[in-house]
Amino acid sequence: MEPTPSVSVIVPFHNPGAYFATLLGSLAAQRCQRVWELVLVDNRSTDDSRQLAERWAGPAPSLVVDASARAGPSYARNVGVKAARGHRLVFVDADDGVDPGYVESMDRALDDHQLVTSQVDSASLNAPWVRSAHGVPWQNTGVDVMFGFLPAAGANIGVQRGLFERLGGFSERFAASEDIAFCWTAKLQAGVTPHFVAEARYLYRYRDSLPGLLKQGVRWGRASVQLYAVFRAFGMPPRRPSLALHEAGALAAGLWRASDRAGAAPYVVRLGVGLGRLAGSLTEGVWFV
Repeated sequence: MEPTPSVSVIVPFHNPGAYFATLLGSLAAQRCQRVWELVLVDNRSTDDSRQLAERWAGPAPSLVVDASARAGPSYARNVGVKAARGHRLVFVDADDGVDPGYVESMDRALDDHQLVTSQVDSASLNAPWVRSAHGVPWQNTGVDVMFGFLPAAGANIGVQRGLFERLGGFSERFAASEDIAFCWTAKLQAGVTPHFVAEARYLYRYRDSLPGLLKQGVRWGRASVQLYAVFRAFGMPPRRPSLALHEAGALAAGLWRASDRAGAAPYVVRLGVGLGRLAGSLTEGVWFV
């Protein structure tokens, strides 16, 4: 009989393409003294990622779970937790990567903390022109305050199962920024803030084409409105109309001046976020543009 794993690493996937192999390879390279397991959650994939998941051969047992009843990463994560056996849960996205000590560092941090997140490396998996499109690196020296409200992890969290169940898992309202929503809920309902695990490194991947950056920006913009719709009652501040007007002017000027892909990329990201906020504001019935 297999021993109960100390930690379950849960990876939802929906058509992650070639990036999935990178993530699976980084998990296969883990150096972890403790017993852990990998839970791969298929959320309506139509590419070959399900086959890749089933062929994974790494240092820990794995299982592939079907989550086709509903689309969305929060739903898929919650399905993965139901199948997981670990007392601790770590959530990783299918198109990113982790360093070889990631699982053990996150697991050990959960010995003493109910909610943890790691250093985020946004350089290693992204070309220079993509990195520069996103400005100052985030979450590489500590947990950032998000949207002028509360500290939250923008990617990758580990949580003790007891806290996860107490909070009811991930809110399936969110198709993005579910980590932020979970961290804020943990603070508001349980008084728990994420502990920063400096020795664990998570490799974050941006999109690598202008259409991809635009689409990713739209997704982020929509998610920010969803966050505001839920958390404004708890003090999340609104955006000033004057700020939106200033950003629109700078965006138009920047796109006009851009002469190549690298020059256009920062403004394409901002355009996507702005369009996402506008669409989200109309959908959610709140103004966060």
